[in-house]
Amino acid sequence: MLKRIGRWNVRVVHAALIALLIAVFVWFFHNWLFEASFFFTLSVVCAVLAYRVVSQSERAFTVTLWAMFLNFLALTSIENGLGVPAAGPWFLGFIVGSIGGGYVWRGPRAGTEFKQPKRIRQADGSFTGGRRLAVINGVCGLVLAAIGTAGLVLLSPTMTAVAVLAVSVLGGWALFRFAPPLQVRNGLLLVVPVGWIALALVGGATDQTALPFAWAYGVLAGILIGGRYWTGPRLGQPRPPFNGPGRRRRKRRTGQKTVNTFAMRGR
Repeated sequence: MLKRIGRWNVRVVHAALIALLIAVFVWFFHNWLFEASFFFTLSVVCAVLAYRVVSQSERAFTVTLWAMFLNFLALTSIENGLGVPAAGPWFLGFIVGSIGGGYVWRGPRAGTEFKQPKRIRQADGSFTGGRRLAVINGVCGLVLAAIGTAGLVLLSPTMTAVAVLAVSVLGGWALFRFAPPLQVRNGLLLVVPVGWIALALVGGATDQTALPFAWAYGVLAGILIGGRYWTGPRLGQPRPPFNGPGRRRRKRRTGQKTVNTFAMRGR
């Protein structure tokens, strides 16, 4: 009974927070309510889909969250040219969608965090794949590539930006398609933020603001495309070394303790 009351209170708090954020959105952007509602609604839908659908693939979910943040930065860069607020509605919509999609609202688990069923490993310990995971990763990869292309058109459609997008997609694909050991891979991933900062400086100096966004979107799209099997019986499975036999738990051996008895000598 106490658990039900606690979960009901959690739902009330979350619903009140959503209502508060919507009120803040209307208050701040009432002069551009129609235009801002487009970005707000789109962000809500994307966040709900990320938590309810894309979260079936941990890698696609992580990449999607980074892409949502990149969208906020990109909208900050282009909203002056659009003439309507875009970044603020997107940010508020993402929070609303995360709350709405990240928790269960009905049923026996109402009020708890929404979680996907645990993936079952195969007999050899590797993760299973399937058409659904392939579709999720494929669609997310194509959407990221499309957003990167749209960013080129809206920000700075130059040949340099196009080359950066192509190289970043190819680099992300190669890094996860022909993946080195995990330690080396993790070190190479540091190139992504370093490249972002470097291209942001170069883009600011040469008036090519699309360079860092083309780099980031391209790498994320390449990671999703290169890290999966797309044909054959392994369709949808992650590629090694990100998918392999799980670690077996070692059984503890309970050895018999030997007690040494020492003879006490009296003086």
